[in-house]
Amino acid sequence: MTASNNHPQLWPQWMNRSKAHQYISVADNTFIKRYVKTGKVKGYPTEHGTRYNRDEIDEAVRH
Repeated sequence: MTASNNHPQLWPQWMNRSKAHQYISVADNTFIKRYVKTGKVKGYPTEHGTRYNRDEIDEAVRH
């Protein structure tokens, strides 16, 4: 989804864990077990905590 004046972007590019599992509509434990621990989605440490990339999540769900 692209951002525009009429329809702002709903999901940010970088999300914390609670937003990331809501983005793909799965439980938090399912997100960690199926996507993070298997290496499909990487967590990137920042000064505000671990963040997950929306594009990586999209790619992991497609495959």
